[in-house]
Amino acid sequence: MALRQALGAARRRLIQQLLTESLLLSLAGAVAGIAILLCTKKFLWQILPDSLPRLNEISINAPVLLFAIGVSLVSGVMFGLAPALHAGRLDLASALKDAARGSTGSGEQARTRRLLVITEFALSLVLMIAASLLLRSFYDLAKVRTGFDAQNVMAVRLWLPVPNDPATDIYRTPAQEAPFLREVLRRAAKLPGVEQVAIGDAASVPLGHGQNDLDVFPVVLEDHETPVNQAPLAHGSIVTPEYSRLLGMTLLRGRSFADSDTAPPVVVINESFARTYWSNANPLGKRLKLPLYGDRSTLAWATVVGVLADARTESLAEETAPELYLSVYQSHPKNLAIFVRGRLDTAALPVQLREQVQSVDPELPVFGAQTLSGMVSASLADRRFSMEMVGLFALTALLLAGLGIYGVISYIVSERTHEIGIRLALGAEAGNILRMVLRHGLRLAVAGALVGLVCALIVSHLMAGQLYGVRPTDPLTFAGVALLLIGVALFACYIPARRAIRVDPLIALRYE
Repeated sequence: MALRQALGAARRRLIQQLLTESLLLSLAGAVAGIAILLCTKKFLWQILPDSLPRLNEISINAPVLLFAIGVSLVSGVMFGLAPALHAGRLDLASALKDAARGSTGSGEQARTRRLLVITEFALSLVLMIAASLLLRSFYDLAKVRTGFDAQNVMAVRLWLPVPNDPATDIYRTPAQEAPFLREVLRRAAKLPGVEQVAIGDAASVPLGHGQNDLDVFPVVLEDHETPVNQAPLAHGSIVTPEYSRLLGMTLLRGRSFADSDTAPPVVVINESFARTYWSNANPLGKRLKLPLYGDRSTLAWATVVGVLADARTESLAEETAPELYLSVYQSHPKNLAIFVRGRLDTAALPVQLREQVQSVDPELPVFGAQTLSGMVSASLADRRFSMEMVGLFALTALLLAGLGIYGVISYIVSERTHEIGIRLALGAEAGNILRMVLRHGLRLAVAGALVGLVCALIVSHLMAGQLYGVRPTDPLTFAGVALLLIGVALFACYIPARRAIRVDPLIALRYE
Protein backbone atom coordinates (compact mmCIF):
# COMPACT_ATOMS: atom_id res chain seq x y z
CA MET A 1 0.00 0.00 0.00
CA ALA A 2 2.89 2.35 0.80
CA LEU A 3 4.48 1.60 -2.58
CA ARG A 4 1.19 2.23 -4.38
CA GLN A 5 0.79 5.58 -2.65
CA ALA A 6 4.43 6.49 -3.36
CA LEU A 7 3.82 5.73 -7.03
CA GLY A 8 0.83 8.07 -7.09
CA ALA A 9 -2.21 5.95 -6.20
CA ALA A 10 -4.98 8.07 -4.70
CA ARG A 11 -6.22 7.31 -1.19
CA ARG A 12 -9.74 6.85 -2.51
CA ARG A 13 -8.48 4.22 -4.95
CA LEU A 14 -6.79 2.24 -2.14
CA ILE A 15 -9.91 2.37 0.05
CA GLN A 16 -12.06 1.28 -2.89
CA GLN A 17 -9.78 -1.68 -3.58
CA LEU A 18 -9.79 -2.91 0.02
CA LEU A 19 -13.55 -2.49 0.32
CA THR A 20 -14.02 -4.44 -2.92
CA GLU A 21 -11.91 -7.29 -1.54
CA SER A 22 -13.85 -7.27 1.75
CA LEU A 23 -17.21 -7.28 -0.04
CA LEU A 24 -16.14 -10.16 -2.27
CA LEU A 25 -15.13 -12.18 0.80
CA SER A 26 -18.45 -11.37 2.52
CA LEU A 27 -20.48 -12.36 -0.53
CA ALA A 28 -18.50 -15.57 -0.87
CA GLY A 29 -19.32 -16.29 2.77
CA ALA A 30 -22.99 -15.54 2.14
CA VAL A 31 -23.11 -17.94 -0.80
CA ALA A 32 -21.38 -20.65 1.25
CA GLY A 33 -23.75 -20.03 4.18
CA ILE A 34 -26.84 -20.27 1.98
CA ALA A 35 -25.50 -23.49 0.46
CA ILE A 36 -24.98 -24.95 3.94
CA LEU A 37 -28.49 -23.84 4.90
CA LEU A 38 -30.06 -25.55 1.89
CA CYS A 39 -28.11 -28.76 2.63
CA THR A 40 -29.12 -28.78 6.32
CA LYS A 41 -32.67 -27.48 5.85
CA LYS A 42 -34.26 -30.85 6.62
CA PHE A 43 -32.26 -31.24 9.84
CA LEU A 44 -33.03 -27.70 10.99
CA TRP A 45 -36.73 -28.18 10.28
CA GLN A 46 -36.80 -31.33 12.44
CA ILE A 47 -35.47 -29.57 15.54
CA LEU A 48 -38.13 -26.84 15.46
CA PRO A 49 -40.68 -27.39 18.26
CA ASP A 50 -44.33 -27.63 17.32
CA SER A 51 -45.08 -24.91 19.88
CA LEU A 52 -43.03 -22.35 17.94
CA PRO A 53 -45.37 -19.45 16.98
CA ARG A 54 -46.33 -19.23 13.28
CA LEU A 55 -44.36 -22.39 12.51
CA ASN A 56 -46.23 -22.98 9.25
CA GLU A 57 -45.07 -19.61 7.92
CA ILE A 58 -41.36 -20.42 8.21
CA SER A 59 -39.67 -20.91 4.83
CA ILE A 60 -36.49 -20.12 2.93
CA ASN A 61 -37.84 -17.53 0.52
CA ALA A 62 -36.59 -14.49 -1.40
CA PRO A 63 -36.85 -12.03 1.54
CA VAL A 64 -34.82 -14.40 3.74
CA LEU A 65 -32.10 -14.79 1.11
CA LEU A 66 -32.04 -11.05 0.40
CA PHE A 67 -31.72 -10.36 4.12
CA ALA A 68 -28.78 -12.78 4.38
CA ILE A 69 -27.03 -11.19 1.42
CA GLY A 70 -27.78 -7.71 2.80
CA VAL A 71 -26.27 -8.60 6.18
CA SER A 72 -23.20 -9.93 4.39
CA LEU A 73 -22.80 -6.69 2.43
CA VAL A 74 -23.20 -4.60 5.59
CA SER A 75 -20.63 -6.71 7.44
CA GLY A 76 -18.28 -6.48 4.48
CA VAL A 77 -18.48 -2.69 4.55
CA MET A 78 -18.21 -2.45 8.34
CA PHE A 79 -15.25 -4.76 8.76
CA GLY A 80 -13.55 -3.69 5.55
CA LEU A 81 -13.83 0.03 6.21
CA ALA A 82 -11.53 0.16 9.25
CA PRO A 83 -8.44 -1.38 7.57
CA ALA A 84 -9.23 0.51 4.36
CA LEU A 85 -9.23 3.86 6.18
CA HIS A 86 -6.07 2.86 8.04
CA ALA A 87 -4.34 2.03 4.75
CA GLY A 88 -5.37 5.42 3.41
CA ARG A 89 -3.59 7.16 6.28
CA LEU A 90 -0.19 5.44 5.88
CA ASP A 91 2.99 7.33 6.75
CA LEU A 92 4.90 6.51 3.57
CA ALA A 93 8.40 7.01 4.99
CA SER A 94 7.79 4.86 8.08
CA ALA A 95 5.96 2.18 6.14
CA LEU A 96 8.68 1.84 3.51
CA LYS A 97 11.39 1.69 6.19
CA ASP A 98 9.48 -1.01 8.11
CA ALA A 99 9.06 -3.04 4.92
CA ALA A 100 12.75 -2.71 4.14
CA ARG A 101 13.66 -4.03 7.62
CA GLY A 102 11.15 -6.89 7.40
CA SER A 103 9.15 -5.51 10.34
CA THR A 104 6.24 -7.42 11.78
CA GLY A 105 4.00 -4.37 11.56
CA SER A 106 3.21 -1.48 13.83
CA GLY A 107 2.34 -1.84 17.48
CA GLU A 108 -1.16 -0.57 16.73
CA GLN A 109 -1.73 -3.30 14.16
CA ALA A 110 -0.44 -5.97 16.56
CA ARG A 111 -2.67 -4.69 19.35
CA THR A 112 -5.69 -4.68 17.03
CA ARG A 113 -5.06 -8.28 16.02
CA ARG A 114 -4.68 -9.35 19.64
CA LEU A 115 -7.83 -7.47 20.64
CA LEU A 116 -9.87 -9.13 17.88
CA VAL A 117 -8.72 -12.62 18.89
CA ILE A 118 -9.36 -11.95 22.61
CA THR A 119 -12.85 -10.64 21.79
CA GLU A 120 -13.59 -13.65 19.61
CA PHE A 121 -12.45 -16.02 22.34
CA ALA A 122 -14.46 -14.19 25.00
CA LEU A 123 -17.68 -14.35 22.96
CA SER A 124 -17.06 -18.01 22.14
CA LEU A 125 -16.56 -18.82 25.80
CA VAL A 126 -19.82 -17.09 26.75
CA LEU A 127 -21.77 -19.08 24.16
CA MET A 128 -20.04 -22.35 25.10
CA ILE A 129 -20.80 -21.88 28.80
CA ALA A 130 -24.43 -20.96 28.07
CA ALA A 131 -24.80 -24.05 25.87
CA SER A 132 -23.15 -26.28 28.49
CA LEU A 133 -25.43 -24.99 31.26
CA LEU A 134 -28.50 -25.56 29.09
CA LEU A 135 -27.28 -29.04 28.15
CA ARG A 136 -26.73 -30.04 31.78
CA SER A 137 -30.07 -28.51 32.72
CA PHE A 138 -31.89 -30.38 29.95
CA TYR A 139 -30.18 -33.66 30.91
CA ASP A 140 -31.18 -33.26 34.57
CA LEU A 141 -34.73 -32.32 33.59
CA ALA A 142 -35.07 -35.31 31.25
CA LYS A 143 -33.98 -37.61 34.11
CA VAL A 144 -36.26 -36.08 36.75
CA ARG A 145 -38.62 -38.47 38.52
CA THR A 146 -42.09 -37.64 37.22
CA GLY A 147 -44.07 -39.74 39.68
CA PHE A 148 -46.08 -41.38 36.90
CA ASP A 149 -45.35 -43.93 34.19
CA ALA A 150 -45.92 -42.46 30.73
CA GLN A 151 -44.82 -45.49 28.71
CA ASN A 152 -47.47 -47.29 26.63
CA VAL A 153 -50.23 -44.87 27.63
CA MET A 154 -52.47 -42.91 25.29
CA ALA A 155 -55.04 -40.23 26.09
CA VAL A 156 -58.00 -39.42 23.84
CA ARG A 157 -60.19 -36.36 24.46
CA LEU A 158 -63.98 -36.41 24.75
CA TRP A 159 -66.57 -33.64 25.17
CA LEU A 160 -69.92 -34.14 26.87
CA PRO A 161 -72.67 -31.78 25.70
CA VAL A 162 -73.83 -28.79 27.74
CA PRO A 163 -77.31 -28.01 26.31
CA ASN A 164 -79.13 -24.80 27.13
CA ASP A 165 -82.21 -26.66 28.33
CA PRO A 166 -81.39 -28.65 31.50
CA ALA A 167 -84.42 -30.83 30.90
CA THR A 168 -82.77 -32.35 27.83
CA ASP A 169 -79.34 -32.76 29.43
CA ILE A 170 -78.85 -36.49 29.89
CA TYR A 171 -75.52 -35.82 31.62
CA ARG A 172 -76.83 -33.20 34.04
CA THR A 173 -75.77 -34.94 37.30
CA PRO A 174 -72.98 -37.34 38.28
CA ALA A 175 -75.56 -40.09 38.69
CA GLN A 176 -76.68 -39.55 35.06
CA GLU A 177 -73.09 -39.48 33.82
CA ALA A 178 -71.94 -42.59 35.69
CA PRO A 179 -73.66 -45.25 33.48
CA PHE A 180 -72.17 -43.69 30.34
CA LEU A 181 -68.67 -43.56 31.82
CA ARG A 182 -68.82 -47.15 33.07
CA GLU A 183 -69.99 -48.34 29.67
CA VAL A 184 -67.15 -46.51 27.92
CA LEU A 185 -64.65 -48.08 30.35
CA ARG A 186 -66.11 -51.53 29.72
CA ARG A 187 -66.00 -51.22 25.93
CA ALA A 188 -62.54 -49.65 25.81
CA ALA A 189 -61.10 -52.42 28.00
CA LYS A 190 -62.09 -54.97 25.33
CA LEU A 191 -60.13 -53.29 22.53
CA PRO A 192 -57.08 -55.17 21.16
CA GLY A 193 -53.91 -54.58 23.18
CA VAL A 194 -55.63 -52.56 25.91
CA GLU A 195 -54.73 -53.70 29.44
CA GLN A 196 -56.00 -50.82 31.60
CA VAL A 197 -58.52 -48.01 31.11
CA ALA A 198 -59.33 -44.89 33.12
CA ILE A 199 -61.18 -41.62 32.62
CA GLY A 200 -60.37 -38.15 33.93
CA ASP A 201 -61.07 -34.54 33.18
CA ALA A 202 -58.79 -32.31 31.07
CA ALA A 203 -56.79 -31.26 34.14
CA SER A 204 -55.86 -34.89 34.83
CA VAL A 205 -53.80 -35.21 31.60
CA PRO A 206 -50.16 -35.05 32.78
CA LEU A 207 -48.21 -32.25 31.08
CA GLY A 208 -50.75 -32.18 28.26
CA HIS A 209 -53.27 -29.61 29.41
CA GLY A 210 -53.33 -25.87 28.99
CA GLN A 211 -54.01 -23.23 31.60
CA ASN A 212 -57.69 -23.15 30.56
CA ASP A 213 -58.01 -26.84 31.46
CA LEU A 214 -56.86 -26.37 35.06
CA ASP A 215 -59.44 -26.63 37.78
CA VAL A 216 -58.77 -24.94 41.12
CA PHE A 217 -60.51 -25.48 44.42
CA PRO A 218 -60.52 -23.32 47.54
CA VAL A 219 -58.80 -25.07 50.44
CA VAL A 220 -61.17 -24.70 53.41
CA LEU A 221 -60.06 -27.04 56.21
CA GLU A 222 -62.35 -28.26 58.97
CA ASP A 223 -59.94 -27.54 61.82
CA HIS A 224 -59.23 -23.94 60.74
CA GLU A 225 -61.93 -22.67 58.47
CA THR A 226 -61.35 -19.49 56.47
CA PRO A 227 -63.78 -17.54 54.27
CA VAL A 228 -64.00 -19.09 50.81
CA ASN A 229 -62.97 -15.87 49.09
CA GLN A 230 -59.80 -15.76 51.22
CA ALA A 231 -58.91 -19.44 51.08
CA PRO A 232 -55.79 -20.58 49.19
CA LEU A 233 -56.37 -22.48 45.95
CA ALA A 234 -55.17 -25.94 44.97
CA HIS A 235 -55.22 -27.64 41.60
CA GLY A 236 -57.68 -30.47 41.33
CA SER A 237 -58.43 -33.34 38.96
CA ILE A 238 -61.59 -35.41 38.58
CA VAL A 239 -60.83 -39.06 37.84
CA THR A 240 -62.14 -42.59 37.96
CA PRO A 241 -60.79 -45.07 40.53
CA GLU A 242 -58.53 -46.72 37.91
CA TYR A 243 -56.62 -43.49 37.18
CA SER A 244 -53.79 -43.73 39.74
CA ARG A 245 -53.19 -47.42 39.07
CA LEU A 246 -53.06 -46.89 35.30
CA LEU A 247 -50.47 -44.11 35.64
CA GLY A 248 -48.43 -46.04 38.18
CA MET A 249 -48.81 -43.38 40.87
CA THR A 250 -47.74 -44.58 44.33
CA LEU A 251 -50.37 -44.72 47.06
CA LEU A 252 -48.63 -43.73 50.31
CA ARG A 253 -51.54 -43.89 52.73
CA GLY A 254 -55.15 -45.00 52.81
CA ARG A 255 -56.92 -46.02 49.63
CA SER A 256 -57.88 -44.75 46.22
CA PHE A 257 -61.42 -44.22 45.04
CA ALA A 258 -63.90 -47.07 44.70
CA ASP A 259 -66.86 -47.45 42.37
CA SER A 260 -69.09 -47.31 45.44
CA ASP A 261 -67.85 -43.81 46.37
CA THR A 262 -70.98 -41.87 45.56
CA ALA A 263 -71.78 -40.60 49.05
CA PRO A 264 -70.49 -39.37 51.41
CA PRO A 265 -67.95 -37.28 49.42
CA VAL A 266 -64.30 -38.39 49.51
CA VAL A 267 -61.09 -36.87 48.25
CA VAL A 268 -57.56 -38.11 47.60
CA ILE A 269 -54.68 -35.65 48.05
CA ASN A 270 -51.02 -35.64 47.09
CA GLU A 271 -48.09 -35.63 49.48
CA SER A 272 -47.46 -31.89 49.03
CA PHE A 273 -51.06 -31.12 50.00
CA ALA A 274 -50.75 -33.19 53.18
CA ARG A 275 -47.40 -31.64 54.07
CA THR A 276 -48.59 -28.08 53.39
CA TYR A 277 -51.87 -28.15 55.33
CA TRP A 278 -51.40 -30.85 57.96
CA SER A 279 -47.63 -30.87 58.44
CA ASN A 280 -46.65 -34.13 60.14
CA ALA A 281 -50.18 -35.08 61.18
CA ASN A 282 -52.01 -37.99 59.61
CA PRO A 283 -54.33 -36.47 56.97
CA LEU A 284 -56.60 -39.52 56.67
CA GLY A 285 -60.03 -38.73 57.96
CA LYS A 286 -59.49 -34.98 57.75
CA ARG A 287 -62.21 -32.98 56.03
CA LEU A 288 -62.24 -30.01 53.68
CA LYS A 289 -64.97 -28.16 51.86
CA LEU A 290 -65.19 -28.64 48.10
CA PRO A 291 -67.68 -27.80 45.33
CA LEU A 292 -69.09 -31.24 44.58
CA TYR A 293 -71.89 -32.73 42.48
CA GLY A 294 -71.35 -30.13 39.77
CA ASP A 295 -72.56 -27.19 41.84
CA ARG A 296 -69.67 -24.73 42.04
CA SER A 297 -71.64 -22.38 44.26
CA THR A 298 -72.30 -24.95 47.00
CA LEU A 299 -69.52 -26.40 49.13
CA ALA A 300 -69.75 -29.83 50.75
CA TRP A 301 -67.49 -31.53 53.24
CA ALA A 302 -65.26 -34.21 51.72
CA THR A 303 -63.18 -36.69 53.72
CA VAL A 304 -59.56 -37.48 52.85
CA VAL A 305 -59.30 -41.24 52.21
CA GLY A 306 -55.87 -41.49 50.55
CA VAL A 307 -52.53 -39.81 49.93
CA LEU A 308 -50.69 -40.22 46.63
CA ALA A 309 -46.98 -39.60 46.09
CA ASP A 310 -46.17 -36.32 44.38
CA ALA A 311 -46.25 -36.42 40.59
CA ARG A 312 -45.04 -33.63 38.32
CA THR A 313 -48.17 -33.42 36.21
CA GLU A 314 -48.05 -29.62 35.80
CA SER A 315 -44.40 -29.05 34.89
CA LEU A 316 -41.24 -31.12 35.03
CA ALA A 317 -39.19 -28.08 35.99
CA GLU A 318 -41.28 -27.00 38.99
CA GLU A 319 -41.70 -28.63 42.36
CA THR A 320 -45.04 -30.34 42.84
CA ALA A 321 -47.73 -28.07 44.25
CA PRO A 322 -50.62 -29.20 46.51
CA GLU A 323 -53.11 -31.19 44.41
CA LEU A 324 -56.30 -33.04 45.14
CA TYR A 325 -58.30 -35.67 43.26
CA LEU A 326 -62.08 -36.05 43.19
CA SER A 327 -64.10 -39.03 42.06
CA VAL A 328 -65.72 -38.62 38.66
CA TYR A 329 -68.80 -40.28 40.15
CA GLN A 330 -69.17 -37.39 42.62
CA SER A 331 -68.77 -34.65 40.04
CA HIS A 332 -69.58 -34.31 36.38
CA PRO A 333 -66.85 -32.76 34.24
CA LYS A 334 -67.67 -32.11 30.59
CA ASN A 335 -64.13 -32.02 29.15
CA LEU A 336 -62.88 -35.59 29.55
CA ALA A 337 -59.91 -37.75 28.61
CA ILE A 338 -59.92 -41.52 28.16
CA PHE A 339 -56.63 -43.12 29.24
CA VAL A 340 -55.58 -46.54 27.93
CA ARG A 341 -52.47 -48.56 28.68
CA GLY A 342 -51.13 -51.64 26.93
CA ARG A 343 -49.52 -52.85 23.74
CA LEU A 344 -51.23 -50.19 21.68
CA ASP A 345 -51.59 -49.65 17.97
CA THR A 346 -51.32 -45.86 18.19
CA ALA A 347 -52.67 -45.42 14.67
CA ALA A 348 -55.75 -47.63 14.99
CA LEU A 349 -56.66 -47.07 18.65
CA PRO A 350 -58.10 -43.52 18.33
CA VAL A 351 -60.44 -44.69 15.57
CA GLN A 352 -61.50 -47.72 17.63
CA LEU A 353 -62.15 -45.59 20.71
CA ARG A 354 -64.20 -43.13 18.68
CA GLU A 355 -66.32 -45.99 17.34
CA GLN A 356 -66.91 -47.40 20.82
CA VAL A 357 -67.83 -44.03 22.36
CA GLN A 358 -70.12 -43.07 19.49
CA SER A 359 -71.79 -46.46 19.59
CA VAL A 360 -72.97 -45.41 23.08
CA ASP A 361 -73.75 -41.79 22.12
CA PRO A 362 -73.25 -40.93 18.42
CA GLU A 363 -73.38 -37.18 19.11
CA LEU A 364 -70.17 -37.04 21.16
CA PRO A 365 -66.92 -35.73 19.61
CA VAL A 366 -63.79 -37.82 20.24
CA PHE A 367 -60.51 -36.18 19.27
CA GLY A 368 -56.96 -35.20 20.22
CA ALA A 369 -55.27 -38.58 20.65
CA GLN A 370 -51.79 -38.29 22.19
CA THR A 371 -49.33 -40.63 23.85
CA LEU A 372 -48.19 -39.61 27.32
CA SER A 373 -44.55 -40.18 26.38
CA GLY A 374 -45.09 -37.74 23.51
CA MET A 375 -46.56 -35.21 25.95
CA VAL A 376 -43.51 -35.54 28.21
CA SER A 377 -41.26 -34.99 25.21
CA ALA A 378 -43.37 -32.03 24.03
CA SER A 379 -43.13 -30.42 27.47
CA LEU A 380 -39.36 -30.33 26.98
CA ALA A 381 -39.54 -29.09 23.38
CA ASP A 382 -38.94 -25.41 24.09
CA ARG A 383 -35.96 -26.12 26.35
CA ARG A 384 -34.60 -28.63 23.85
CA PHE A 385 -34.89 -26.06 21.06
CA SER A 386 -33.13 -23.38 23.11
CA MET A 387 -30.35 -25.82 23.97
CA GLU A 388 -29.91 -26.96 20.37
CA MET A 389 -29.86 -23.41 18.98
CA VAL A 390 -27.39 -22.12 21.56
CA GLY A 391 -25.34 -25.30 21.10
CA LEU A 392 -25.14 -24.79 17.33
CA PHE A 393 -24.10 -21.18 17.78
CA ALA A 394 -21.56 -22.21 20.42
CA LEU A 395 -19.97 -24.85 18.17
CA THR A 396 -19.84 -22.31 15.36
CA ALA A 397 -18.22 -19.79 17.68
CA LEU A 398 -15.71 -22.42 18.84
CA LEU A 399 -14.79 -23.16 15.24
CA LEU A 400 -14.45 -19.46 14.44
CA ALA A 401 -12.32 -18.87 17.54
CA GLY A 402 -10.01 -21.72 16.54
CA LEU A 403 -9.77 -20.40 12.99
CA GLY A 404 -9.20 -16.88 14.30
CA ILE A 405 -6.26 -17.75 16.50
CA TYR A 406 -4.87 -20.05 13.80
CA GLY A 407 -5.00 -17.18 11.30
CA VAL A 408 -3.35 -14.70 13.65
CA ILE A 409 -0.57 -17.08 14.71
CA SER A 410 0.02 -18.16 11.09
CA TYR A 411 0.28 -14.51 10.07
CA ILE A 412 2.70 -13.76 12.91
CA VAL A 413 4.82 -16.78 12.02
CA SER A 414 4.95 -15.73 8.36
CA GLU A 415 5.97 -12.20 9.39
CA ARG A 416 8.64 -13.55 11.73
CA THR A 417 10.07 -16.08 9.29
CA HIS A 418 13.20 -13.95 8.89
CA GLU A 419 13.61 -13.65 12.68
CA ILE A 420 13.03 -17.39 13.19
CA GLY A 421 15.66 -18.14 10.57
CA ILE A 422 18.19 -15.97 12.42
CA ARG A 423 17.35 -17.67 15.72
CA LEU A 424 17.82 -21.11 14.15
CA ALA A 425 21.07 -20.02 12.45
CA LEU A 426 22.39 -18.84 15.82
CA GLY A 427 21.68 -22.21 17.41
CA ALA A 428 18.14 -21.95 18.79
CA GLU A 429 16.53 -25.35 19.31
CA ALA A 430 13.32 -26.28 17.56
CA GLY A 431 11.65 -26.84 20.93
CA ASN A 432 12.35 -23.26 21.95
CA ILE A 433 10.79 -21.95 18.73
CA LEU A 434 7.77 -24.19 19.25
CA ARG A 435 7.29 -22.97 22.82
CA MET A 436 7.72 -19.35 21.73
CA VAL A 437 4.90 -19.60 19.18
CA LEU A 438 2.62 -21.62 21.47
CA ARG A 439 3.23 -19.20 24.34
CA HIS A 440 2.12 -16.30 22.18
CA GLY A 441 -1.13 -18.06 21.25
CA LEU A 442 -1.69 -19.25 24.83
CA ARG A 443 -1.46 -15.71 26.19
CA LEU A 444 -4.18 -14.61 23.76
CA ALA A 445 -6.37 -17.59 24.67
CA VAL A 446 -5.98 -17.08 28.43
CA ALA A 447 -6.73 -13.36 28.11
CA GLY A 448 -9.84 -14.13 26.05
CA ALA A 449 -10.89 -16.82 28.54
CA LEU A 450 -10.59 -14.44 31.51
CA VAL A 451 -12.68 -11.78 29.76
CA GLY A 452 -15.18 -14.42 28.67
CA LEU A 453 -15.54 -15.84 32.20
CA VAL A 454 -16.50 -12.43 33.55
CA CYS A 455 -19.06 -11.93 30.76
CA ALA A 456 -20.34 -15.49 31.20
CA LEU A 457 -21.03 -14.83 34.90
CA ILE A 458 -23.36 -11.99 33.89
CA VAL A 459 -25.07 -13.93 31.09
CA SER A 460 -25.55 -17.09 33.19
CA HIS A 461 -27.41 -15.13 35.88
CA LEU A 462 -29.68 -13.63 33.22
CA MET A 463 -30.59 -17.12 31.99
CA ALA A 464 -31.08 -18.58 35.48
CA GLY A 465 -34.81 -18.99 34.78
CA GLN A 466 -34.00 -21.43 31.96
CA LEU A 467 -31.84 -23.67 34.17
CA TYR A 468 -32.85 -26.68 36.22
CA GLY A 469 -30.69 -28.61 38.65
CA VAL A 470 -27.53 -26.62 37.89
CA ARG A 471 -26.30 -23.34 39.36
CA PRO A 472 -25.68 -20.40 37.00
CA THR A 473 -22.14 -20.22 38.41
CA ASP A 474 -21.43 -23.95 38.25
CA PRO A 475 -17.60 -24.11 38.64
CA LEU A 476 -17.28 -27.43 36.82
CA THR A 477 -18.97 -26.04 33.70
CA PHE A 478 -16.99 -22.81 33.73
CA ALA A 479 -13.64 -24.54 34.26
CA GLY A 480 -14.35 -27.32 31.77
CA VAL A 481 -15.38 -24.97 28.97
CA ALA A 482 -12.43 -22.63 29.60
CA LEU A 483 -9.98 -25.55 29.46
CA LEU A 484 -11.63 -26.89 26.31
CA LEU A 485 -11.35 -23.52 24.59
CA ILE A 486 -7.70 -23.11 25.63
CA GLY A 487 -7.02 -26.64 24.34
CA VAL A 488 -8.57 -25.75 20.97
CA ALA A 489 -6.41 -22.61 20.90
CA LEU A 490 -3.23 -24.59 21.57
CA PHE A 491 -4.13 -27.05 18.83
CA ALA A 492 -4.79 -24.17 16.43
CA CYS A 493 -1.38 -22.68 17.35
CA TYR A 494 0.43 -26.00 17.01
CA ILE A 495 0.04 -26.18 13.22
CA PRO A 496 1.80 -22.87 12.43
CA ALA A 497 4.27 -23.61 15.26
CA ARG A 498 5.26 -26.89 13.60
CA ARG A 499 5.67 -25.01 10.34
CA ALA A 500 7.91 -22.50 12.09
CA ILE A 501 10.38 -25.08 13.43
CA ARG A 502 10.72 -26.60 9.95
CA VAL A 503 11.96 -23.34 8.46
CA ASP A 504 15.26 -23.71 6.57
CA PRO A 505 17.55 -20.99 8.04
CA LEU A 506 19.15 -20.23 4.63
CA ILE A 507 15.75 -19.75 2.97
CA ALA A 508 14.47 -17.77 5.96
CA LEU A 509 17.44 -15.38 5.84
CA ARG A 510 16.59 -14.60 2.20
CA TYR A 511 12.80 -14.51 2.94
CA GLU A 512 12.34 -10.74 2.73
